[in-house]
Amino acid sequence: MAQSQETQVWASRAFMDSTRIKGFTADPLPTGMGLGQMAELNQAGERMSAEHFPKEIFAKYPDKKEKKQADLVLAAGAVVVSAACADVLRQFDLGHSSLYPIKLFQHDRKTPVEGEYFCLNIGERKDVFLRKHSQRVMEFGDGTLSMWPDLHDNEVAVSPAALKGPDLWVSPPLNRIFFLSDRLMQALRAAKMGRVFGFRACRIVEAD
Repeated sequence: MAQSQETQVWASRAFMDSTRIKGFTADPLPTGMGLGQMAELNQAGERMSAEHFPKEIFAKYPDKKEKKQADLVLAAGAVVVSAACADVLRQFDLGHSSLYPIKLFQHDRKTPVEGEYFCLNIGERKDVFLRKHSQRVMEFGDGTLSMWPDLHDNEVAVSPAALKGPDLWVSPPLNRIFFLSDRLMQALRAAKMGRVFGFRACRIVEAD
């Protein structure tokens, strides 16, 4: 039975989409944290200040001119969204999630990449993922869980608590997926950003 819009939750598979990964690099962060660690903490819902993210990133390859980027890309370990995407996100309850300005440059470190961009720090967690009601879950030795990259509708199950609180969040120990409320998903889809987010409908199941 289909769920009404008022009771729907969505998962994004953007973090599992290799086409979202773009060839950029960054100088060492002032915190001393590596880009990989920064990426892991961000995707785990850690609340981080602007100093934990690069303020500038640079194209890796001298023979490739980087064009204007899509509305969501993964670059130098950061989740980078366009100004248009940031404008949509700001209209909703982001809780402790934040948007920090970031500049993108070509390989020469001087020529800007067309567009205005922000780092997205997902700083909200909800304990709503239901492992035993979800399909095709991969379990790892460190206790984390993941879904297969070719995620389909209704393979991820969440509890009704997902309907409450901020509109954007993650649910550890499930990694490489973030969640959105129906109203945020509808706004992003209306702004023609559905493809880059890779929305998949979740099943809402009463926990045992």
